Amino acid sequence: MSAKFLLVTDLDNTLIGDLEATIALNQKLALIRSDFYLIYATGRSLISFRQLCQEFQALTTTSLLEPDYLVAGVGSEIYQRSLLDQAWADHLSQDWQRAAIAELVAACPEFQPQAKAAQNPWKLSYYAEAEHNPAAVTKLAHQLAAAGLAAQVVFSSDRDLDILPRNSGKGQAMQYLRQKLQIHPQLTLVCGDSGNDIGLFEQKTLGVMVSNAQPELLDWHRSNAYPYHHRARSAYAWGILEALAHFQLCL
Repeated sequence: MSAKFLLVTDLDNTLIGDLEATIALNQKLALIRSDFYLIYATGRSLISFRQLCQEFQALTTTSLLEPDYLVAGVGSEIYQRSLLDQAWADHLSQDWQRAAIAELVAACPEFQPQAKAAQNPWKLSYYAEAEHNPAAVTKLAHQLAAAGLAAQVVFSSDRDLDILPRNSGKGQAMQYLRQKLQIHPQLTLVCGDSGNDIGLFEQKTLGVMVSNAQPELLDWHRSNAYPYHHRARSAYAWGILEALAHFQLCL
């Protein structure tokens, strides 16, 4: 088994959000880059991730660390150096009836499709009208199950609704890569701030919720207060630095 540790982090409002914090974390991690694997787990697409990297470099004249893997589209795609992991794609394609799901959601006026760039073959993304949350989201999940459609509903940031294959999500994508890299759960740190990160925290690895985390993640944590999870006192990437020291992964 590898002696390296594995760092898995969400991007927006976790790694990204405070430029000074991100730069400080980058500098710390760059010094030990050979000691760990890095996975970015995001709701963004590959194209959107590359745009974020360009924006960050333009603002700071420094670069985000290049990840070993990118888990994109809330776990619906995995990339290694911009190459799609076809084995993961084939895994998600089993029992995935995208067209039937889209037809069912089209009959629900509470949900409006996000832009075409937010969609992919293994993910359907919508905006949920605030006055209908979260009851409409729960109702939709029941409708999908009643129709025999193998899908999961991921709701985050009080408006973003993603529908994914049942065997997808950030958490299951992370587990797939963790097992591929042969990293022990107690040498794996997941970092997040919102509802679409809950899947990461369900996998019984070390975890940190940054202090600016969304209510839906904190509500989940209150019902699932595992000792190997850390509620950071610090926000954004400062919280990741705090957790690396707390778990003694990066001294």
